[in-house]
Amino acid sequence: MKNTFYYLAIFLGLAVTGCEPMEDIHNEINDRLDSELAVGNIQYTLTEDDYDELDLNFSNFNSVDDAKNLLPEFLASKYPYYGTNSTANITFDIYAPRSTERSLIVYKVTTEDYDSYEDTEKYDNFDDEDQIYTFLNDKFPDLENRTLVSLTYKFYDGNAKTLNNGFLYVNGEFQFIPGLTDEEYELVGEGFPNFSSEDEADVKLPLLLKEKYKYEILEAGDIKPIMYKLYTTDVQDVDGDGSTTDRTTYSYVKNFIYNGTAFEPYNNTLSQSIQFGNINGVWIPDNTIRYTLAGSDYSVVSSAFIDVYPGPADNVGRFQSFDVRSSSGNYWSPSMLVEAMNAVLDNLMPNAEEGQQYVVTFAVYNGSVVNQELSLIKEGGEWVLNQ
Repeated sequence: MKNTFYYLAIFLGLAVTGCEPMEDIHNEINDRLDSELAVGNIQYTLTEDDYDELDLNFSNFNSVDDAKNLLPEFLASKYPYYGTNSTANITFDIYAPRSTERSLIVYKVTTEDYDSYEDTEKYDNFDDEDQIYTFLNDKFPDLENRTLVSLTYKFYDGNAKTLNNGFLYVNGEFQFIPGLTDEEYELVGEGFPNFSSEDEADVKLPLLLKEKYKYEILEAGDIKPIMYKLYTTDVQDVDGDGSTTDRTTYSYVKNFIYNGTAFEPYNNTLSQSIQFGNINGVWIPDNTIRYTLAGSDYSVVSSAFIDVYPGPADNVGRFQSFDVRSSSGNYWSPSMLVEAMNAVLDNLMPNAEEGQQYVVTFAVYNGSVVNQELSLIKEGGEWVLNQ
């Protein structure tokens, strides 16, 4: 409306004076409009065409830093009429692959194995997760990176159960990958404890995961790994009979992401958002990244602190939440939580630059499982509270 009055005033002036050149009037109008760019609050999700326009080979960025470098020019081109004090929250995908198995070992713990350790020989079972990791490190000391050990073992927790879970060897450490019980295979209509095809697994595993985590508070973006069995051709001679053409049962790791209502196969891309602000006509990224801990992150914390805080570390690995009750023997104090987030962020973003900011969301137990946030910034090579 103000521009309409402005045009009217210009042309009234022209009618009165009749002597100012038309070209000068047009230039004055353009200059005035250029200095009065709109102030907007943009919410936008990149499309496949946008990635093409950015000359990217795939519909994702390789990193958040790449997005920060490329998106300001994109915003300037897409929103040329927005100026100073405008904001833009841009959602995009980054390539974030999750480790899966490169090779496979299938092993069932024997009586002789249990008898090799003083704390397991009496009952021939494990009753503490530390015992399992000790056994794995002793039994398989020189594994190739990303080797999956599909381990069948007995575990006592009120009563002795035979379990089959995965332990994925990544960068010198074993990561726990939950497997499925015979009963869970039966629950989705399988006559044997395996699936007959990967397509079948993709359809049925989300149903099992929803049931498996029905008592856990899930948020969109949570990623859960699962180990499942597939009956297929024994191309790696897993059963050791010398044949690579017979049929046997393989174990595989697959990651699924929670979309807010259900699980779906994780395609190695994560949705991220960056807030940009327009300052003097230039789009500047706010480098705060929001991240919610996934199951593997709790395993990272458990492994990193098992010798420092044995009780709390074992507890967080087992229940995937931090016990923040000060009366508990597994208590995570505020300073310990900062230490834990240092381990997570160093693992997630080992080359993060000074000044990078994160808002990390994680599960805590204070009588019930709820979410808690910490705002952190990298200073002096460490992640400290961002006051």
